[in-house]
Amino acid sequence: MNLNKISSFIRLKRKELGITQEDLAQRLFVTEKAISRWETGRGTPDISLLIPLSKELNVDVSELLNGEESVKVNDGVEQLIEYNEIVRSSKYSFRFKLIIFFYILSIFSFLFYLRLEYDPSIEVNYFIRLIIIVIASLFVVIGNKVYSDNFIERIEDKKKVLRFSNVIVFVYYIVFLFNMVVFARYGSVDSYNLIPFKSIIDIFRYQSIYSIIINIFGNLVIFMPLDYFLIELFGLKNFLNNFFVSFFIILLIELLQYVFKVGVFDVDDLTLCTFGMMIFYFIYIRVRKNNL
Repeated sequence: MNLNKISSFIRLKRKELGITQEDLAQRLFVTEKAISRWETGRGTPDISLLIPLSKELNVDVSELLNGEESVKVNDGVEQLIEYNEIVRSSKYSFRFKLIIFFYILSIFSFLFYLRLEYDPSIEVNYFIRLIIIVIASLFVVIGNKVYSDNFIERIEDKKKVLRFSNVIVFVYYIVFLFNMVVFARYGSVDSYNLIPFKSIIDIFRYQSIYSIIINIFGNLVIFMPLDYFLIELFGLKNFLNNFFVSFFIILLIELLQYVFKVGVFDVDDLTLCTFGMMIFYFIYIRVRKNNL
């Protein structure tokens, strides 16, 4: 069995039928990149796609596997077994090992973050802990992107891989938020502010640039990823639903900070965090619509 012949045969039959890679991809519910990989020999159709692909190209499965027409085959089952072995062996290629490597890096990065978070003898800046979580998340996203681009062909399966990435990163993010709210390493705080814009004005009047960035910019940005998960994982695409859920979550976090005495219950924090999530909502929804 010659994979180069199969790829050339797929390209030849597609062109004979006068259809584009995009047309064939839509008919098979796979990506255009998958068709390109098949036709250039950089990938092989999944065994479950052989029959649908053969029908679209108006050839028999045996002809497809042999890379030429009108080939008499005594044992089609033997051909399928041989093809399946070739496809399986490709899963242990360098790309597959690279994916495993990224997963391992992500796990170790997250464990390293937990060590820094729960070891009282280690004092680490808030931003460093945040950066480590971001790195752990990036390793997951990159690993799953490589997996999706090289081993997944069906559009529905790609969506499942993306959702899997979102779930893992969501877990990382929730752990980070939980630690920040419940196990934050601050002195005991028992205070609150119910006067709108009082804290914001005081920060600009009396605090350094670093404090302004931490308190203003930090509050605007820190919960933006949460709104992404509300949209993609929980389907909160409606503005009002998204707003009320976002507001309630931030309110709950502010209350927890006050109860556990790890922060101030501040109406300005509530305003900034919710506003930041809504900024993300409008930008993300607009970008999403433009890409449809």
